[in-house]
Amino acid sequence: MIEQLRFVRLPATGLDEYGQFLCDTVGLQRADGSDDIARFRSDERAYSVECDATGASDRPVVGLSVRYETDLDDITGKLTERGLNPQRLSPEHCASKLYRDALTFDDHSGNRFEIVVRPEYKSQRYFPARDAGIQAITSIDLRSPDPERDMAIWIEVFGAQARDFAGDCGQLGFDEQHHRLGYYASETSGLLSVNFEVGDLNDIMRSKYLLANRQVRILDGPGRDPASGEIFLYFQGPDGLIVSYTTEMKHVDSDWIPRQFGNGRLSFCMWNSDVLIPERAGVE
Repeated sequence: MIEQLRFVRLPATGLDEYGQFLCDTVGLQRADGSDDIARFRSDERAYSVECDATGASDRPVVGLSVRYETDLDDITGKLTERGLNPQRLSPEHCASKLYRDALTFDDHSGNRFEIVVRPEYKSQRYFPARDAGIQAITSIDLRSPDPERDMAIWIEVFGAQARDFAGDCGQLGFDEQHHRLGYYASETSGLLSVNFEVGDLNDIMRSKYLLANRQVRILDGPGRDPASGEIFLYFQGPDGLIVSYTTEMKHVDSDWIPRQFGNGRLSFCMWNSDVLIPERAGVE
C-alpha cells in the first residue's frame, strides 16, 4: 500500500542553523518556504526535509505516500482496530504542506507519521548546494522501546515486509529496496537518523574528509551494514539531528526471507567502525 517514503518534518528552534547545515554541509537544495518554515530538496520531490519553527510540531514527523484517498479510509479503520488514534488532517493543512489529503497517527512508542496522498513534485531538476552525490532521501531510522510491536503496525496495516533483524532491531521495506524504515531498540522513542542515498563509495569518502575538515562530528562509519549491504556514514547536526549518507543498498525480490543477526556490533557494521550511537553499538 505504501508507495514512497516522502519526507521528514523537524521541529526547529532556529531556521538559520538548520539551513546552513542542510545546504552547505549535507548538500540539499533549499526549496520554497516561509518565514517560519524551511524546506529542502534531495531529488524531484517538492521537499524531502521540512524544518518547522512555528511551534506546531513538538516531535519529528515522517511522511509516506499512498495512491488514493480511499486508502486513507481503509488505513483509518485498521489503525483504530489496533487501539491507535488516526486523525484526518484538514484541507488547509494539506494544501500548506503540498499534498491533496492525509492522516496522521502515532505508533505505540509515540513516533509520529503522516500518510499522504498525491504529494507534489517539482518540474525543475534538483540542484544541490554542494555536490555530495545525493540522489534521494532513502530511509528513516527510529528509536523504539518495543520495535517488534511497532513494526507489526506496518506489516499488518500497510503490507510492509520485515527484511532483517539485528538483536531486537528490525528493518522494514515496501518496495525493491532492502528497507525504508528501521526500528532501533532504545529506552526512548523518536527519530534516530535521516538517511540519503549517494552515488558510490567515492561520494562517502569525499564527504567524510570534508566533514572532518569542518569539525562535524562523525558518529558511525564509514562502515557496511551486513543486512542491507549498504555502506554508510553517520554524522551529527543541530539539536541532536543525525544524518547519514548511504550507498549500495541491496535490492530484494518477493522471495526474500528475513534473517536474524546477533546483537553485537558486527551485526550493525561488518567493518567494525567506531560508533558513538548507542542504538547501533550492539551488546558484546
